Amino acid sequence: MAIPLSRLKPFVFAARWPYQAADFVRSDESSDARFYAFPRFVNHIDDEAIRRLTDYYRQSIPQDSNVLDIASSWVSHLPTNVKYASVIGLGLNNEELAANSLLTKTIVQDLNKDTKLPLEDASVDHVICNVSIDYLTKPREVCLEAGRVLRPGGVLHLAISNRCFPTKVVGRWLKLSEEERRQMVADYLHFTAGEDGTPKVFKDIASIELADGRGSDPIHIVRGTRI
Repeated sequence: MAIPLSRLKPFVFAARWPYQAADFVRSDESSDARFYAFPRFVNHIDDEAIRRLTDYYRQSIPQDSNVLDIASSWVSHLPTNVKYASVIGLGLNNEELAANSLLTKTIVQDLNKDTKLPLEDASVDHVICNVSIDYLTKPREVCLEAGRVLRPGGVLHLAISNRCFPTKVVGRWLKLSEEERRQMVADYLHFTAGEDGTPKVFKDIASIELADGRGSDPIHIVRGTRI
């Protein structure tokens, strides 16, 4: 099914970064490496939501692109019949990454401890993050790094849903509506490099609804284009 990319919805942003450090505290601050040490070969959204997410990537990420999948796992939800130049998977569990047949390179790294991406500047065309941005305690720093490794005109795609490990997502996430969550993620892109929204790293920050939660898990994309 074709995803109507013309339905991208822009955001309105506050004058300054609207969050406090306490918003990114989790109820379980124990080691993420330990929490994710046992491989979980499960999908965190249902089949219909996955199908729509894969269709979105098919339309949005051309063949021969260099792709970085952050917070990656045993699946990337990219279409398997598209030939990419490279797909780098960065995640917490080596066994899960090794099982992902699309990946051309794997990196085991805890982004909550080290936000620095081990990639060259302007080395990828697209960065994706599937239903995991809510687990990042330093999301602006990670988005800033995503901007660094993206080529100008490259796109950061953040897929969000309402499925999660509640003890490991940032505290504010659990208090927000679906619309407020999309705004929060968009704020990560708008305020990536500064609390007043400058300098700009991403433009055309917008969201698109892939599934509204009626008949399947909800799935939305919040995305921005590297300036």
